[in-house]
Amino acid sequence: MGGVIFMLLVCLSGAAVVHGEDPYLFFTWNVTYGTISPFGVPQQGILINGQFPGPNINSTTNNNIVINVFNNLDEPFLLT
Repeated sequence: MGGVIFMLLVCLSGAAVVHGEDPYLFFTWNVTYGTISPFGVPQQGILINGQFPGPNINSTTNNNIVINVFNNLDEPFLLT
């Protein structure tokens, strides 16, 4: 009986020290060239997942954002 009470106390005390983590948002972006017409004149531009402008990231303060970027361009690509 004493062992059951001890295990119950260990389980309850462990639940008190559990910490939640801020949520993670995961995205996959494929960067390619494509034809865009932002000013009515067709020209080559950079697309993200086939979109220009690129996709929106809807997040909340303290969200952790993980973006896997696949560069299918023939040159380096920098995001800031």
